[in-house]
Amino acid sequence: MNKPLLIGAALLMISSQAWADAASSLKQKLADVSLFSAKFAQTVYDSKGKELQKASGDLLVQRPNRFNWHTTSPDESMIVADGWDVWLYDPFIEQVTALKLKDAVLNTPFILIAGNDDKLWKNYDVTQQDNVYTVTSRNKAELIASFRITFDRQNNINRFDVKEAQGQWSEFRLSGFNRKPVLTGNEFVFKVPAGVELDDKR
Repeated sequence: MNKPLLIGAALLMISSQAWADAASSLKQKLADVSLFSAKFAQTVYDSKGKELQKASGDLLVQRPNRFNWHTTSPDESMIVADGWDVWLYDPFIEQVTALKLKDAVLNTPFILIAGNDDKLWKNYDVTQQDNVYTVTSRNKAELIASFRITFDRQNNINRFDVKEAQGQWSEFRLSGFNRKPVLTGNEFVFKVPAGVELDDKR
């Protein structure tokens, strides 16, 4: 093998190893945060960095595959994952969309944070810089191109950013991170409210 090919092969091996190490490190950090609650503040920007809107609310995560994402301002909405299905509820239009967990990841990358399915991770590349991890989709047809997760010194998630394929992106800052929230038992159960239309895509 000539020298350029040797160098290329070595760089490929280093790159593959770096991806594996970053992915393993991120998976371990997420596994260590098996249950948490937090408040979030979201800012949405267009592709040029212009602020479009702000939102805020609460989230609760219990790995694997259970979370309750409740936006309270400026408009209410909910995303609830019960371990098998994901429910997207918009009270304003009185509609609920139900998706299988494996299908919802295409539109809701947060499922990767809450889940532990290695099959899903195989569709993403992971890079790391200190306590910041960037996860990039290999599927060009996916609505979410990449997202970035930032941990603080206590290995709590304190921020993540989601970039859509068309360039718009959202910044989420977490506060009040709690690894021991008290659960009542129905946080991850969603029942379709009376009079609300169900769009069942399962």
